[in-house]
Parts: sequence; structure tokens; C-alpha cells
Amino acid sequence: MSLSFRDPSGHVEDDGARIWRHVRPDAAEATHSLLASELYASLCRDGLLIPATEHPALEGGGLLLEHARVRWPSYPFEWTPGMLADAALLTLDIQAHAWAQGWTLKDAAANNVLFDGPQPRFCDLLSLRQRRDDDAPGWEAYGQFVRHFVLPLLAVAELGRSPRDIFLAHRDGLKAAEVASYVPWHAQWNLAMLLHVRLPARLERRRIAHTEHKPGPARSGRPAADSTPWLLKNLRGFVERLAAACRGTSTWSEYTVNRDHYGDAELQAKRAAVAQILAARPYAQVLDVGANSGEFSRLAVAQGAQVLALDDDLNALEDLHRQARAERLPIQCLHANMARPTPATGWRLAETLDLPARLHQQFDLVLMLAVVHHLAVTERLPLAQLFETVAGYCRDGRGQLLIEFVPRDDPRFIEIAAANLALYEGWSREAFVAAAAPWFSVTQSIRISEQRELLLLTRR
Repeated sequence: MSLSFRDPSGHVEDDGARIWRHVRPDAAEATHSLLASELYASLCRDGLLIPATEHPALEGGGLLLEHARVRWPSYPFEWTPGMLADAALLTLDIQAHAWAQGWTLKDAAANNVLFDGPQPRFCDLLSLRQRRDDDAPGWEAYGQFVRHFVLPLLAVAELGRSPRDIFLAHRDGLKAAEVASYVPWHAQWNLAMLLHVRLPARLERRRIAHTEHKPGPARSGRPAADSTPWLLKNLRGFVERLAAACRGTSTWSEYTVNRDHYGDAELQAKRAAVAQILAARPYAQVLDVGANSGEFSRLAVAQGAQVLALDDDLNALEDLHRQARAERLPIQCLHANMARPTPATGWRLAETLDLPARLHQQFDLVLMLAVVHHLAVTERLPLAQLFETVAGYCRDGRGQLLIEFVPRDDPRFIEIAAANLALYEGWSREAFVAAAAPWFSVTQSIRISEQRELLLLTRR
């Protein structure tokens, strides 16, 4: 069970089967107003907000709401830059809708967004509140939006950082003063940089240097012009430009056009074999480990599957997310390393769930194509433990694993093992199958070349 605790208006509880939101009595009336509003109805109708169902009231006057469960929850430190940008644009869209109807977001944290396939969806119902006559001018969550979205995207685009290293270390995003000094001069000279980065950085440094607060001049009685719509438009353009600048190139992002260790006939045989297995029975949920460009994720989608595409190469995964979003494919990307899975984080290690817990018994099929030798050789993972771990991701009794066996004399295996090749004298098909035997039985094998073979294993 996981429990949130930071929101003063209520908390969310995941009991393993259902997602509950407990709303405190002093926030019940405002929440009822939101649930009855046209804003709430339109956000749910457009798929921007995860809806809630009201249950009988709690003792003392609080509300009990149930939210629809997102199948594979992920966190900002598991997103690609494009996913972070999409979450930012969703937040701006919701604020624009809310502002136009007399509401506002009081909270703009990246953690308020979950991904359902390639689509971001807002999950923090209690972040929306009605605007009041005595509100200060502007958007109260603007500073948090900049810390959680603008500055991290800027750090990715200009400094080569990743959402993973930013959000694992900084729960509340980045501060302008931490980023601005390192941004190259050529990226500094535009209005958005001035407003959202350079001026806040200067104010932060001044606040640190002068702890004594000096009040500014008193405001006139005249109401200020409403600049929030302009601010949201400016932020949207800035986020879109930063997202476009985040794309990089890596060895694995160009993998599908640089696979010189595969012959054409071998590649065609592999694609045909995978397609044949996917068509043989329905697989509703598929995990593609080492998904790379998503070549085989797409084959699974063509047969009606929802796919979680896991890879440690940020650029390859970024390309896949952009394609899935553009083509509306049910492929959700997850930036993670199976050998060093995302840990539980936060207070008492209970604010986010570790990756194995979220993947437990979630999949009808796990794809591990051209990846097991990397895990066993590069990462030096014990083969039996690897199979045990993957078995935990498969549904009991019917989950399957499609894995590519690469023999010790394969050129790619030799290249990866390098000077450690002698450590793998015992690497053979027989030893491979024996390591899997406590958790899997061999259902089918398809040879795709003289050396490589696909094994379809079924969970015992």
C-alpha cells in the first residue's frame, strides 16, 4: 500500500487494487463544486484529467473518491524529454481552460501527471480551485511550473542532462540560479529566457545575498491587467522550442539502420518469427525490454497489444515516444535500466514505488530480443536470477517470454565479452534453458540464422 501525505486538502491511497482519494472535511465543499463544474466535465471528456467516482461520505464529513487506475504508472525520472514537455503542455492546457472558467491550478508539479500510453493525463484533482477576488495577480503555481518543467527542459537541451538525473536528485525540480550560469551565451538572448530564467536567477541570488526583506512600493488601487493568458502562451512557445532542442543521437538511437551484425536474411527471418508468434494468440499487455526504436513493439501493437517499451537509451526512446504520440500508438515509453531498476524513493521509500513492484505480474508477453547477452555479459547478471526476475513480470500460468539466444561464438557476443570471453566457457543453449527451467518451460523454438535462435518460454 502507498499513501501520499503532502497535500493539506487530502491524500491518495493505493491499496493494490483501487486508487482512493480521501478529501478532508474542510475541502469537501470546494471539491463538490469542482466535480459539478463544466470545467471538470470538459477536462474528463477531452481525456486531460483522470476522472473520479464519489463514494459514500467519510465519517466527519470528508469525501471518498475513487480514481480510474493507470495501468503502468511512471515518474518524471523515467520520462524522456519529450514526455516531460508533453506533461508541461498538458499542465498549461489545463491552466488555460481553468483560467477562462474562473478556476486556477494552485499546484503545477510534474508528479501531477501520469502517462496512459503516449498521452499525458493530469491526476491531481485537488490542485484545481476557484479563483477569488482577493487572489494576488497572476498564476500562483507559475514558479513551480518553471522549476518542474522549464528549467529541467533547458538543462536537457543546453547542458546534456536527463530527466532521470534531475528528478532523482531534485524532488521539486531545479532553481533558476542553479541553471542560468551554465547556459551558453547564445541561448540566453530571447524574451522567454529573460522572463523565466535570467530574472528569476538574479532574484534568487539577491535573496540569498540579502536576507533582510525590504518591501517594495505599495500597489495602487487600480486592478492589474490580466496577463495570465499571455504568460501561458509565452510558456507554451518556450516549452515547444526547448523540446525540439532536446533530441540527440546515440549508438542505439541509430541501431535499426546500423545493425551490421545482422544479415538481411537474418533480420527478415527474425521479424517474420516474431510476427508469427504475436499472431498465434492474443497478448493484451506486452513488455518490450530493450525496445530501442520500437520495431517489435509496433508488431505487437499491430496484433492489438498495449506495449510498455523499456530502454536505457534516452535518445532511442525519445524517438519512439514522439512516433507513438504522432501516430496514436498504444506504446508507453519508460526510461529505465533492467539491470539497475528504478528504486523506491522519497520519505521512508514510500513516495514512489520501485520499478519491479510496478511491473509485477503485469504482462502476457515479455520480449527480450537481442538483449539477454548484454544483461548477462555487460552487466554480469546471474542468468538464473534474470529468469526469476522476468518470471515475476509475467502473469502466472499464462505469461510468456520471447527471448533471443545468442551463442558464445556469435560475433556480437565476442565483441561484447572482449577480454572476458573465457568467463563464458559454459555458455550454451542447454545451460540457458536449464537456467530458465525453474520458472519457464520451452513452448517453441525458431532458428533465425545458423547461430541465433528465438525461444518462446511459458511461465510455469
